[in-house]
Amino acid sequence: MIFLLICYFISLLIFAAFSASGIYHLWRFGYVGDLTKPVIFLYVAVSITTIILTLTIMSFRSWPSAL
Repeated sequence: MIFLLICYFISLLIFAAFSASGIYHLWRFGYVGDLTKPVIFLYVAVSITTIILTLTIMSFRSWPSAL
């Protein structure tokens, strides 16, 4: 189970890097007057909600003590 947790946190780091890059490019190259700001807000809100939900589920799960 430790291996799965390590993989999860590594994937979170990769997801954060790609998200930061995507938000930067959307903010930098988005057109004025389009839905750039609402899309950024919605993306961040959904991402944070999903991450908090998965961390909450993982914290309440009973993990076996063996690898």
